Order: sequence, then C-alpha cells, then structure tokens
Amino acid sequence: MAEESHAGLSEQIKELVTQNEKHMKAIQEQIAHQWEAQQKAIGDLIEQQWKAQQKAITDLLERGQERSVKTAEQWEALRKAIADQIEEQWTAQRKAITDLAERQWNAQKKAIEDAQNAIGGMFRRKPE
Repeated sequence: MAEESHAGLSEQIKELVTQNEKHMKAIQEQIAHQWEAQQKAIGDLIEQQWKAQQKAITDLLERGQERSVKTAEQWEALRKAIADQIEEQWTAQRKAITDLAERQWNAQKKAIEDAQNAIGGMFRRKPE
C-alpha cells in the first residue's frame, strides 16, 4: 500500500507540475501579448507625435513664409514710400533751383540791358 500511495502521490505531483507549467505558459503568453500591445501603442504614439510635430513645423514654416511675404510686402511698400518721398523732394528742389536760376538769369539779363541802355544813352546824340 505504501507503494500505491507513493505512486498516487507521484501522479498528483506530476499533475500539479503539468498544471503549473500550463499556468506559467499562459502567464508568459499573456505577458508577451501585453508586451506586443504596449510596443504597438508606443509605436503608434511615437508615429502620431512625429506626424503632429511635422505638421506643426510645416504650419510654422508656412506661417513664417506668409509673414516673410507680408514683411517683404511691408518693406517694399515702405521702400516705395521713401523712394516716392525722395523723388517728390528732389523734384521740388530741382524746380526751386530752376526757378531761382531763371529769376537770377532774368535779373542779370535786365541789369545788363539796363546797363547797356544807360551806357548807350550816354553816347547817343541828344535831339537838338
């Protein structure tokens, strides 16, 4: 009977070991599935973040280009306004200088004519 009880005990131990192995294998598979799910979730998250960062950078660059275009347009408008103002001032100065030179020329011309008339008058015969 001792042998039977020893054999029965041995069978029970084998059964417990088999059940324990099955249980350990199920835990390992569960851990492997969780690990794969976590890796996929992390990969998806990284991909989403990467795409979001790329979109943010693209949007930032586009806004920067829009600002650059606006800034370039503003600088061009400012440059044109300054150039127009300089041209207007230059035209006004040129007209003022031309008018001054013309007035001086006319004044000198009249002075010369007056002097010629005065000198000529000195040498003219006086009516008798």
